[in-house]
Amino acid sequence: MDEFHEVGRSLRDACVLLPQHHCRKCGQAVCGKCSSKRSSIPLMGFEFEVRVCDLCHDSITDEDRAPTATFHDSKHGILHMHFEPTRGWLLTSGTDKVIKLWDMTPVVS
Repeated sequence: MDEFHEVGRSLRDACVLLPQHHCRKCGQAVCGKCSSKRSSIPLMGFEFEVRVCDLCHDSITDEDRAPTATFHDSKHGILHMHFEPTRGWLLTSGTDKVIKLWDMTPVVS
């Protein structure tokens, strides 16, 4: 495949004959060699690592990677949930016959 990858050309031109992937930051279609890295980009909606081109990966700072969401393990399979928007409460009932009340105000306010 390297015979198709021309060093020194723009990523878009160099990767035209190779299988392509889209960088989740810039949207450019590049080959696997030019998008070998992954990063989270929470401000773009990617809390978990996604494929980015090598050029974008080098420009993403630790501040850009800082999470904007918090994750909590419910630790039970949820059968039903109800959100009460006026109070910011989330009620879940699970397969383990446990009912949990979650305070969602830090998330929704």
